[in-house]
Amino acid sequence: MRKSNPVISHGSSCLTRKAMNSAFCRSRRPRQARRTPPSGSMDLHAVRDLCHQMGVVASLAGDVRKAVVIEHEFEVRAVLSRLLRQVGFVVHETSSGEIGVELAERINPQVIVVGSGLRDIDGHETLRRLSNRVSAHLLAVLESDEEFDVVHSFDAGADGVMSKPLREREFRARIDSFVRRQASTSRLLALGESQRGRILSHRNLTLNVVTWQVMIDAESVELTATEFSLLRALLLHPGHVRSKKELARMLNDEDGAGAVDLYVSPAAVRSIEVHIANLRRKLGDSARTELWIETVRGVGYRMVGEQNSRS
Repeated sequence: MRKSNPVISHGSSCLTRKAMNSAFCRSRRPRQARRTPPSGSMDLHAVRDLCHQMGVVASLAGDVRKAVVIEHEFEVRAVLSRLLRQVGFVVHETSSGEIGVELAERINPQVIVVGSGLRDIDGHETLRRLSNRVSAHLLAVLESDEEFDVVHSFDAGADGVMSKPLREREFRARIDSFVRRQASTSRLLALGESQRGRILSHRNLTLNVVTWQVMIDAESVELTATEFSLLRALLLHPGHVRSKKELARMLNDEDGAGAVDLYVSPAAVRSIEVHIANLRRKLGDSARTELWIETVRGVGYRMVGEQNSRS
């Protein structure tokens, strides 16, 4: 199969084009210099310049939902981008893992979709780099649904996994679930509630449910959306043991409606184990020392100690 050069394109909504035109109309450059670079081969220096321009667009357009699609198959990439645009995302897409990571760091998207057959760095390495650098919701799209690939993707930092052939309704359902979670957080700000209940604390660890920020002492801890939700669930019930199935239901039904009736597959339980392991690693726990999260064998997890508090 002939290799294709990495490509990158960005959202094409009218608002985005208008914002970009207004951002550069005062530069008095020739008209052709203000045109958006076409899709095609680009090195990392070129994408940095483009990302800078897109950052200007985002700041002018206000709170825009942004997504990055990193997928080597053009047809699959086009479908993923279309589905994301249908639910209000401005989509930036590329076939390169390296460019995808660069894009994500520059524009700070809410959702990133990562394919597994990338040309430069593979999907698992792309997920690993993204999970260490951004806090977006990471969804892996795999070539198969074999258990090894699924578990490896969760190990690398994926919040969710799908396999090809792509099931459009399932993809939409996953994105809709994530959007509902974000909307629930945004409502806290819109209602103008007091700070009480927004910040959860445990010893020198604090979690802000509005800004999605986790701090240990004065140091920020970068978590994925799933890791943040799991930590929040444990902090909301200090001293209580949360079972793996309970945590899996919580992730699949953030609003809690009918959560008790949701079926939890063995794969979903395994994914909770992987996410908790990744969360522990980022918090500084080790296999021998449980500083933050304690495993209650045969039951589930809880925060270590009894000094949990809510401010």
